[in-house]
Amino acid sequence: MSNRRWLKEEIPRWVDDGVISEETGKKIISRYKGVNIAAYKEAFFILAIVCIIGGIFFLCASLWAGLTQDERFLLGAIPMLISFLIMLAVVLSDEKIPDPIPQEEESEPEGDELLSDSETPKLPKKKKITYHHKIPVFIREAAAIFHGICMLGGFWVVSDSFKLTTDAYSGLALTGLLLFLLTLVTRSAGMGILYMLVSVGLFYADPLRSWPSLLAWLYMFLALGFLGFMLREHRDRAVVCYSWVWAVGILLLIFWSAGNMLWQTIFFSLAASLTWMAGTLFRSYGLGADALRFFGGIAVFAVLLEGSYGTVWAGITGSYALWFLFLLFLAADGVLLIRIAKTKEWLSALAGLTPFIMGLSALISILDVSGALPAMIVSIYTAILGVGVIGRGFQMDRPMQSWCGVFLLVGDGAIRVLDSALSFAQRGLFFLAIGAAAAFISWIFYITTRHRKKPARPRKVETEEEGDK
Repeated sequence: MSNRRWLKEEIPRWVDDGVISEETGKKIISRYKGVNIAAYKEAFFILAIVCIIGGIFFLCASLWAGLTQDERFLLGAIPMLISFLIMLAVVLSDEKIPDPIPQEEESEPEGDELLSDSETPKLPKKKKITYHHKIPVFIREAAAIFHGICMLGGFWVVSDSFKLTTDAYSGLALTGLLLFLLTLVTRSAGMGILYMLVSVGLFYADPLRSWPSLLAWLYMFLALGFLGFMLREHRDRAVVCYSWVWAVGILLLIFWSAGNMLWQTIFFSLAASLTWMAGTLFRSYGLGADALRFFGGIAVFAVLLEGSYGTVWAGITGSYALWFLFLLFLAADGVLLIRIAKTKEWLSALAGLTPFIMGLSALISILDVSGALPAMIVSIYTAILGVGVIGRGFQMDRPMQSWCGVFLLVGDGAIRVLDSALSFAQRGLFFLAIGAAAAFISWIFYITTRHRKKPARPRKVETEEEGDK
């Protein structure tokens, strides 16, 4: 239920109870806007473009078998040339235009201000000059993305026509370099996303994990520079989409580099906690930040439940490069954790400790080869986080969030019962500790709610005429 719908249901009750008048209720409702249909207009426009391009693609695919090699090459080159001319026209005609600086009204001095000669005059504050583009962002992004798609299509046409499937990673490496240069020229987030997708495809297409894999890592780290550029320009929606694709791409490279399930779990915990904390830091950005927190929360819960199995921690193996990469990302997580702590978002800070708990469990698993103790540590931390989610739900009056914490505790308990790496004594001690903590929390809730009284419902005052009746 949206806030506006809840308000529309509550205001008639307030009017019936005499809290506010009917006219005041209408004024309150008028201050809150309804659903903005501008986003739907853009969404349907994008859907129309995608469907038209898809239809043309399938029509060309139906004629593909009957074309000669030269005709195929020409079919792939013409759209790339047309899209390049469109993108070039947009880039050359676009320019940055400075926004007008609003002037502050000067107020005349009054009273003692006329008599005070000793006061130093106040210097005017330097205002930051902002810019806007001559070409709308939607047109710039559409032109860049269209050329990027045509370039990838042209690469596929050449690869299929000249039978270059065994050497596809060389073509992807060159295509990635061209897309990176075009991203710097066009400043397009969509072109940058295509560039990162090609980088991930380059890593996947390398069968020997040689120089194309190293080049894919280099491409992904170079993409961070463009992310910093968009942050400086305050392109909020582009930053959210771009950073999400970058995080998923890095996660895929890590998964393919580390074949061990333990290392995949550890790095997945890093990506999950970073996503949750990024959503908290971008809280003012609306729906994008809510999506980051939602998916980050699901990922954190999933990786904690997976890490609660003892078999995950049994027989840890890994190279020094994986440990170095993990510590590098852990340092980034620590920086975000400090920023989260300054904002007093204690639940997000608690979720940010997930990779640290995973790292501690990995170190302990070197000594405990059975994996029982690391799994117990992760289970205890999962129970603490579940209690934190329940408490946050009660604090913010979100019943669904509280129930998510309850389900997390139930899942943690079920894993402890099913996990064969723990003995019956270890399982019993775990459940006794969780039961004692739950009893303590229940006692606190009982103490805090025992003396709470419900507000009295205002009674309707009877008039003399109603009394006589």
